[in-house]
Amino acid sequence: MAAPPHSVPVGGVPAPNSQTPGHPSFRSDRGEPTEETSPVTESPTPFEPRSANGIYNSQDGTPPTSLSDAQVAQQATNNTTYAQFMKPKFARAPIKEAGRVAYLGESSNLSLLVRDRNGTADVVHYPLPENIRGTRARLTELDNVEIDILHQRGAFLLPPRALCDELVEAFFRWVAPVVPVINKSRFMRRYRDSKNPPSLLLLQAMLLAGSRVCSNPQLMDANGSTTPAAMTFYKRAKALYDANYEDDRVTIVQALVLMGWYWEGPEGRYKERAKYMGSCRSDIASDVTRNVFYWSRVATVVAQGSGMHRSVEGSQLCKADKRLWKRIWWTLFTRDRSVAVALGRPVHINTDDSDVEMVSEEDFIDDDLDQPADFPIDQLHIQFFLQYVKLCEIMGLVLSQQYSVASKARRQNAIDLTHSDMALADWLQNCPKEVYWERPRHHFWAALLHSNY
Repeated sequence: MAAPPHSVPVGGVPAPNSQTPGHPSFRSDRGEPTEETSPVTESPTPFEPRSANGIYNSQDGTPPTSLSDAQVAQQATNNTTYAQFMKPKFARAPIKEAGRVAYLGESSNLSLLVRDRNGTADVVHYPLPENIRGTRARLTELDNVEIDILHQRGAFLLPPRALCDELVEAFFRWVAPVVPVINKSRFMRRYRDSKNPPSLLLLQAMLLAGSRVCSNPQLMDANGSTTPAAMTFYKRAKALYDANYEDDRVTIVQALVLMGWYWEGPEGRYKERAKYMGSCRSDIASDVTRNVFYWSRVATVVAQGSGMHRSVEGSQLCKADKRLWKRIWWTLFTRDRSVAVALGRPVHINTDDSDVEMVSEEDFIDDDLDQPADFPIDQLHIQFFLQYVKLCEIMGLVLSQQYSVASKARRQNAIDLTHSDMALADWLQNCPKEVYWERPRHHFWAALLHSNY
């Protein structure tokens, strides 16, 4: 699909090319070492006949068996990483970047060694050692093929600034209240700063989600649908994700949650799919791998890998990051339960594995270190999400007692039904007036909440 008209590079800065320091061809032009090729490619045998789909066997298909000088150096650096965890000061070192956190669960071998040496049984979150590559370092590791693919996908392109602004505004107005995974003040400061723009992966994912709730005619096809535009943003975000372009783990989780806003549908192909996607595959696969169920599960896996399912109250994260992590985790919980109910899929998050405190009003304050929040908190949005979390807890109870495989193996228990009914009745009775739906004073957020009820 063609990119939106008049697209421009992110932040007004040209996408990386051969004259960009760190780009592979930049190094080779200056006689710097490049990756060694496999010895087997020096005397290739004649190609075997190609199949109709272009797949064929040749010596060129044999993987290299030697490492480049850069890869050898990186391997040596990686071998010293675990030793960093053994240093006494490491366990209590401040975590300066929330997206660079190592999680060591209690049962891991490394965790046992660290605790035995340092006596820090209450710590599970650690800052990644300095020798691990940092934010935005990934671009210097991409090869020419990966860069070309990203260019072909339009991954470095953004729509005109006015349209981009409208999509971001639509996102925070209609999407963020349901998935409050972004610190708005922090994001908008970078969004307005051309010298320090936000993550491109996150921005493309936000534009995808925003396109689903934006009515700008520039995003609509002849039938008034924004699906083609959403597909473009989805392909751009997915290309960046597949290339491991972003290495900040919090940013990756945020983007993965939002990529679930693109779903090709459970039945058949869109009539325009062959036109926009150039593919005739069945959508049976995309119903599993290109929808909110898939992306929310991937987001949960990445979040658990960073320890977001564990309490950070005793960690060295700053207060703003502690609040954001809590919101992200409970957002993942709501996606897990609501998607399981909607699609008839099993839940992924086991609450027995998590000790994250319940999200509260205070967690929606978007201040940042010594900077106060730039935007006032919206009590309606806060109450919506707090009640939505409680409703999703009941969803999990109902799924376990009424729809799980284990529940079918035992006789129907009237006590279970009564328990679920009482939980729902209690939720409704204690639902705050701001989000309690009544026909005479209908509003969107109360209606959305009660549609889940």
